[in-house]
Amino acid sequence: MRLITGFEPFISSGGLHLDVNPTDELARRVAADAKDVAVQILPVSFERTRTCLLDAFHTTRPRVWLGLGFAPHRLTIDIESVALNIEHCMRPDNDGDMPSLRPIVANAPTAYQTKLDIPEACQRLSKFGLDARASVHAGGFLCNQSFFLGCHTAATESYLEVAVFIHIPPRPDYGPLTAGLVDLIEHL
Repeated sequence: MRLITGFEPFISSGGLHLDVNPTDELARRVAADAKDVAVQILPVSFERTRTCLLDAFHTTRPRVWLGLGFAPHRLTIDIESVALNIEHCMRPDNDGDMPSLRPIVANAPTAYQTKLDIPEACQRLSKFGLDARASVHAGGFLCNQSFFLGCHTAATESYLEVAVFIHIPPRPDYGPLTAGLVDLIEHL
């Protein structure tokens, strides 16, 4: 079993109001087109995302988790390499929480590095005409929180082998990205 997650709508740090988060539909399409993939759409809330994601891990016990986050300011598909054990943001989540330098998991490592072979994943996505690259880390907001929780679960639970997080830029057509992500998740 594999698990893919997206997020509900939010207001970006630049003030962009999203009525629809592209990662919601993208995650659902990938799960529908791929074999043996469950989908979960996460809230934009430090408290509720933690509970929702950990419940999804416990329920599905995936071997692979692929998290998607929408990044309206990015131009490339960014595969995150490092998850930081910190919640820090300059704007509140959808529940009004705005943590400052708060650990995600007490007494856990400062950071985890994904076990994904990122250059290979970028090459796989490029076959679909997609510009993908390695990114150093997922920031301090909920993308990073979910990525850290995924990596921590992979480090502490035997069922989860690989935790991956990808930031998705705005695209006029998500069809090639859907096909590329189906190919990627089916080969993990």
